[in-house]
Amino acid sequence: MDANESFIDERSIVLDILKQLDDMLNANKLDTGKGKEEKKPEVDPSAGVTDTSFLVFARDLRKKSSRPLKKIFKNSNTNQISSMRQIDVTPKERIEARCDRERVADSFRRLGNEEYRRANFEKSISYYSKAIQYVADSPVLYCNRALAKIKKRDFKQALFDLDYVIFKLDPCHLKAWLYRAGALLRLNNEAESLKAIDSARVLNRGEKEQNYIIYFLEKLRNEF
Repeated sequence: MDANESFIDERSIVLDILKQLDDMLNANKLDTGKGKEEKKPEVDPSAGVTDTSFLVFARDLRKKSSRPLKKIFKNSNTNQISSMRQIDVTPKERIEARCDRERVADSFRRLGNEEYRRANFEKSISYYSKAIQYVADSPVLYCNRALAKIKKRDFKQALFDLDYVIFKLDPCHLKAWLYRAGALLRLNNEAESLKAIDSARVLNRGEKEQNYIIYFLEKLRNEF
């Protein structure tokens, strides 16, 4: 019996079905890939904002870096540590620091006095100002600077220093009241000048102080 081999030349239906199934599977994969690649359109948060309308109806949800916040926290911690160090300073250390500043201020005061004696009033003012930077509550430094300003005929600026002494540091300071009287007199304000002299007398009743007032008034008429 001869074998029937005609099926070899005929088209197989099974192969056709398998090819159709393979094509359908590939088509599904392409559709799925397209869905993943699609992105939602980005919303511009500034859309619709004009010079007269400032309302924004969309939020920018992009992830923001936290590095700047870390830097801010670091600086804040540094400031806290510095504050703690200042609090931890003992009273003895404060006194020693004050003494150091006073020594530097006194050196500048001496330099200012030397320049004042040489009639270099601008330089003397500069040195007194440097001394005040180290000790800002010394009536002597402000009075010395005011006297140098008076010698420069800068009477209004001198009054700023003298008023600071009288109203902020020492309301009874004798020289501050007398220098104030002299500056006001040179500004032709005789009434206020006399009031300053009366205040000096009332607030300084000691014999030594009263004698100094008499000496100053004599000097005021001739040299001040």
